[in-house]
Amino acid sequence: MDYKAMRDRIDDIVNDNHRDFVKTIISIEKAINDESVLDKLYDDYMDNDSLNLLHEEFDYMIEELRK
Repeated sequence: MDYKAMRDRIDDIVNDNHRDFVKTIISIEKAINDESVLDKLYDDYMDNDSLNLLHEEFDYMIEELRK
């Protein structure tokens, strides 16, 4: 599967079920399988506008690439 096909598929997943998508990403990245913990983390994520799923270092890297 190429980038475009994967992006389209993930976009569909996000649009259909954002909550479970975010919980899955957190679960994979942080090796957490307790769904009650993932529910709490998702709620905290949604309540905090400054919290990102991707590390902020990506923002700096992207800015450098734009120069």
